[in-house]
Amino acid sequence: MDLDRDVNIEVPGQVEAGSLDRGAGTAPRFSSSAKGLALLADMLDDLAIPAAFFCEGRTLEETRDSSGCLAHFEIGVHGYDHESLGHMTRPDAIEAVRHGCQAVRDVIGRNPVAFRAPYMRQPRAVGDFLKEVGCGIHIDSSQYAYGDDCRPSLLPGYVAEIPVTEGTDAEGRRISAYLWPMHEGKRSPQDYIDLASAVPEDGVLVIADHTWHIVESRSGGVFSEDDLRENLEKTERVLRGILEAGNRPATLSEISRLAV
Repeated sequence: MDLDRDVNIEVPGQVEAGSLDRGAGTAPRFSSSAKGLALLADMLDDLAIPAAFFCEGRTLEETRDSSGCLAHFEIGVHGYDHESLGHMTRPDAIEAVRHGCQAVRDVIGRNPVAFRAPYMRQPRAVGDFLKEVGCGIHIDSSQYAYGDDCRPSLLPGYVAEIPVTEGTDAEGRRISAYLWPMHEGKRSPQDYIDLASAVPEDGVLVIADHTWHIVESRSGGVFSEDDLRENLEKTERVLRGILEAGNRPATLSEISRLAV
């Protein structure tokens, strides 16, 4: 789960992200992310799924009143300001991720174990990049992998790459395991349940989402309470369907031990 600013967008001329303009400019907003965090954490607890939250540093600081529900989840870092790391010098990109790690330590009290690049734009030579960052990060999840490639692999520096799953839906269209198209009304829960069934027996299914996307869509704005409940129910339907198909939830750290 990505804990980042509401409806993040790139802003021309700056490396830090903004939020989609809803009439008051592109300054970052955080309320949907905070509300979605609490709802998702409760759902994951009910389903006994040990999820990982990739925390953007500034969002974590802004939502610290909601951060208590993260205490028993695995924690990753997602930059500090949802920076477009590829548009920065390498030293500046490393410093941005370190800044995010410091925010994680300050708010949650422990180091992140994993990294997901903002916009899924992985820094060059990400294994070496993360060793330069330090902070105890030993997992990256900033790639997509299709079909038989949905397995953890070992990068330089003993960093495990655990990719987000991709596949093909019933109509032959490519689908990734990010749930945002479902929140935008473009996918059904069954599409993701079907995707799970296509992962090889020795493969790994990684489902991804944004906490804000439970509460607000990019295309339609903040959901009504009825639409929010329906959106949350769809998310739960995906997760329950995957579990009922016989898949066993695991932490990223557990999965990283399978990397070769």
